[in-house]
Amino acid sequence: MIATVLWERELHQRGGVSVFVVGPDCVVLHERHTRLVCLERVDGAVRWDVPLGTWPRGIVLAGDRVLVLPQAPNLLSCIDLRTGASLWSAPTPRWTGNLAVHSDTVVIGGWRGYTPMSGLEDLADGGVRWTTPSPVTSVRTLAWAGGVLTGSGYEAVLLDPADGSDLARWRLPDPLAGPDAKTFVPVDAERVVAVCEASSLVTFGIGADEPTRLGSYDPFGAVGCIHGSVWMLRSGRGFLAVDPADGTSTWSVEADRRIVVDPLPYADGVLVGDANGGIRRLGPDGRTVEGCSLPGRRLDALAAAGDGGLFFAAKGTFGSFTFSPKARRPTASAASAGALSVRESTRQDPKETA
Repeated sequence: MIATVLWERELHQRGGVSVFVVGPDCVVLHERHTRLVCLERVDGAVRWDVPLGTWPRGIVLAGDRVLVLPQAPNLLSCIDLRTGASLWSAPTPRWTGNLAVHSDTVVIGGWRGYTPMSGLEDLADGGVRWTTPSPVTSVRTLAWAGGVLTGSGYEAVLLDPADGSDLARWRLPDPLAGPDAKTFVPVDAERVVAVCEASSLVTFGIGADEPTRLGSYDPFGAVGCIHGSVWMLRSGRGFLAVDPADGTSTWSVEADRRIVVDPLPYADGVLVGDANGGIRRLGPDGRTVEGCSLPGRRLDALAAAGDGGLFFAAKGTFGSFTFSPKARRPTASAASAGALSVRESTRQDPKETA
């Protein structure tokens, strides 16, 4: 296969620190340290470009709106996805982190125990619906199963976004991992895997049995779900994927260079990128089927849209790319049968013989 860059944009900052989210027809990303930009997916043209603030702690698309929580200023902003117009902004306590949107309610707060958690009602104006009476500690929150999943220590809690009450509560066999990395990985609409201390994974769900430890694994720096398997990025040097039902290995990838997050679904397999711009397509068993590269680019991240669109964040740039089949050289018999047409094609595109 051959990777072709469709469009590319300078970020004026490292690609690895450019938070972005891919929508149905656009990409919203943070660039130039203090700007939020919306790009058309088809060609990378700028739809809008507005001031934001420093390093977003969260960007979430909600229909025709985008919610953004920067480190500074202390504001939660709601922006019209079509025009970039500010619809409203709500002041937040200093050190507010965690951002999840469920239906028409935005839930923020609880990062590292610095602030209360709050539910902001109606995306139309950002009015406060509820707030906890004191600061709470929460791992990174997740909109899931009709609520917002939160937790700390040995407890996971599904909150009702309407009033902050408990919809469900689970006692885990291991304490949840730290507050900054992804903690909850949804497997389906009713089951989730939690990352716990000592690199262990625990599964639990709505109406299911008691939470179950899947196993403890080598230290890993990132986690996600792809094609029904939960993958772990092991110290940046390879992936291990496990079955979320019993924790057994489904596939693994070894690497002698840094692998980027995340692996992407592609056909019935997976795409894996490395920091030097290499991309491998793996089959369902994790074996390499074919490979290519994005030359001259130091990759920091890959992303995919639900309709198959592919994107990359690299050193200083962000862009979109696609694949095409690698041209096959004609066999001897085919060349004899159609020598004239083959030679004519070669004259028109000398690259075919390179």
